[in-house]
Amino acid sequence: MADDVSRDRLRRLTLFAAILALQFAIFEVGLRTWGSSEAAPAFQGLFENDPVLGYRLKPGANTRFATDEFATEIRINSAGVRDDEELGEKPPNERRILILGDSLVLSVQVPFGQTFGELLERRLNSRGSPVHYRVINGGVQGYGPVQELLLLRSLLPVVKPDLIIETLFVGNDIEDASGAEPLLEPRQRPITDTVREATITRLRRIVRSSMVLQVLRLRVLAATQRFTRTAGPPEPPLQSYAAHPAPRIDRGLAIIHRVIQQMQQEGSAAGARTAVMLMPARFQVNDEDYGHLRDAVTQSGGTLVRDAAGERIDQALRDIPVQRLDVLPPLRAVGADVFFQRTVHLTPRGHQIVAEALDRFLRESRLLDGL
Repeated sequence: MADDVSRDRLRRLTLFAAILALQFAIFEVGLRTWGSSEAAPAFQGLFENDPVLGYRLKPGANTRFATDEFATEIRINSAGVRDDEELGEKPPNERRILILGDSLVLSVQVPFGQTFGELLERRLNSRGSPVHYRVINGGVQGYGPVQELLLLRSLLPVVKPDLIIETLFVGNDIEDASGAEPLLEPRQRPITDTVREATITRLRRIVRSSMVLQVLRLRVLAATQRFTRTAGPPEPPLQSYAAHPAPRIDRGLAIIHRVIQQMQQEGSAAGARTAVMLMPARFQVNDEDYGHLRDAVTQSGGTLVRDAAGERIDQALRDIPVQRLDVLPPLRAVGADVFFQRTVHLTPRGHQIVAEALDRFLRESRLLDGL
């Protein structure tokens, strides 16, 4: 009799596990078939492995990326950057602006012609100057400041930029810099380390692309802490905004300082000027998002300071001779419709605001004068 009960329980557990596995498989196949996830093969086909960076955009790759909020065609040219045209040789009257950054620069959510880089290019060329400006999109999904410095080194001889704009996403770049410090060391790294770090980076990229997943993570943390009767500061990616952040935040700021300093020095040696643009997180603009995250962080025992990350980066860079643009004020002034609702990325309206702010910044800073 006992054996019959055990066999019945085993059958039920096996059936339950099979149902869970089937549901997971259906969900996974659905995502991969309709391509509405960054995990979809069509989207991942934009990338290739790289022995230094872990991964980078694959030259010549093309795909269509669609969700219920947007549908875009994405083309990577032979230089390994998102562009509908090849770079070609640099004409004598051409001045090139290379914008580095992560997914907020790459901007797979909007057509290439609606990205802030392309909008900036059209604005610069609309004034009848004998100089032709070419703005190059150097964004790569999931990159942080360290990877962007390493990418710059490979792009400098290809792009030959006159101006480099490093876009720091204040929402997670401090954390990214802290975790990517080993990449700065000039040593041969085991291929297993490269593959592992590339996989972790891609998984983090998927998670942090959704505010829902960020809130869920904080809710789980809060529940765990209540169960264990412990409390602590908010966990990544919000440590950068904590009133009393973990020591790794200071380390991340120091690495960002080192990265920007090296970008400025190496860019200058190649004949390019360097500037920095600070890109805010969506909750810094969206009051509803901020309320949800603030409550979740409070429940986890921390205090969320809405603009702390950007202020910390700005303070960390003050002794470096690079001009900085913070696009939080113009985005916050508009407020509505500058970020998609299901991702942390800019809408076409958001791209317009950033392009206008960049255009004004370049004129007022005179960074293009004399190039």
